[in-house]
Amino acid sequence: MKSVSNKFLSFCKLHFFLTILFLFLLFAANWIPEERILEHSSSFLPHNPEYSTLWNSLLNQDSGYRWNGIQVLLRPLLYLFHTAQIRYLCMIAFFLLFFGAAMQISRKLAPPFGFMFFFSFLWADILPVSYSLSQAGCFLITFSAVLVLLGKTPRYEKEDPQRLYLIFYTIGAATVFLDDGTIPILTLGIPLTIAFLSIRKFSNMTGIRKILARCSLFWGLGCLLLTASKWLIALWATGKNFFPEYIRRLWEENFGAACSLPQILLSLYRNLREFLSRADFGIKTLAILLLILTASYLALFAAGHKIKNACLTLVPLVFISLLPFVFYLLTPARGLAHAASASRAQIAAMYPILLFLYSVLDTERLWNKISTAMKSLWRN
Repeated sequence: MKSVSNKFLSFCKLHFFLTILFLFLLFAANWIPEERILEHSSSFLPHNPEYSTLWNSLLNQDSGYRWNGIQVLLRPLLYLFHTAQIRYLCMIAFFLLFFGAAMQISRKLAPPFGFMFFFSFLWADILPVSYSLSQAGCFLITFSAVLVLLGKTPRYEKEDPQRLYLIFYTIGAATVFLDDGTIPILTLGIPLTIAFLSIRKFSNMTGIRKILARCSLFWGLGCLLLTASKWLIALWATGKNFFPEYIRRLWEENFGAACSLPQILLSLYRNLREFLSRADFGIKTLAILLLILTASYLALFAAGHKIKNACLTLVPLVFISLLPFVFYLLTPARGLAHAASASRAQIAAMYPILLFLYSVLDTERLWNKISTAMKSLWRN
């Protein structure tokens, strides 16, 4: 009982800390005079002398529906730089975190895992996202989460995975704070994949499933409770009950007008097709290439180049890859209204699937055979 109460207290402390931190950052960002910001961006912020720091922080332009945490980064940058300069800075930070995450995966897990991470994101054409702060939030959170998770890998050996739950709670809270509702599922799918790769050596199959399910739960709690905290703070500070308006906006954003099941499935198909044809060489060429790769893979699999029982131990990767589809199936309005960004959410499906296909094969034995064949050809 004491252990349960201590864990609950830890999460309460974390929630209180994150709420205070986010509020402090918002107030600090909004303390910058708008006149100085408007010197660098005359069209981004409307000048209104009646705006106060409280109004900007808690309500802002959407009446407090979101945290609008992106202004914590954008307002100080607009104070110092012009819009074009901010785009370059955003791109530099984006790719530094991206390459850092890929390198950390290669060092801590395996070089092929890092390459697949690198390939999955580049396939999704992330360059247009890299220089836009309003769209890069989920990606920045995802890359940072990968670095944090791999930095804490030795702690997963302990029987109590509470630190892992705290990390996912923080990831969910940071997603609500920084993201404007682009592709939040990305901040769950990729970190969950990294968590699985990190803990699978230290836990049995049943334990891994429970840990991953609880990580997903705490990510959702982080999103939900931080959103509720913002709404309660806005209510306390302004004395106005915005809850009916907030609930209406939340419903419209996630569900919108009534959608039939065929419309939802068609939206999922279009998003998947746009993601797969991102490389600009045509869907037919892609289909032929996938057919060749699938035939080669099945031939290797049937020839015995597979690890015994690997399929069973790697099943969680298959379930993780389904998260983007389940997310947009449950929130159809997001996929219909934001098709361009929704297609990039398939990164969270592509990466675990690539890991599954690679890890099932006995690659060490395969490479040894290829190396032996190459040596014999060289001698002849």
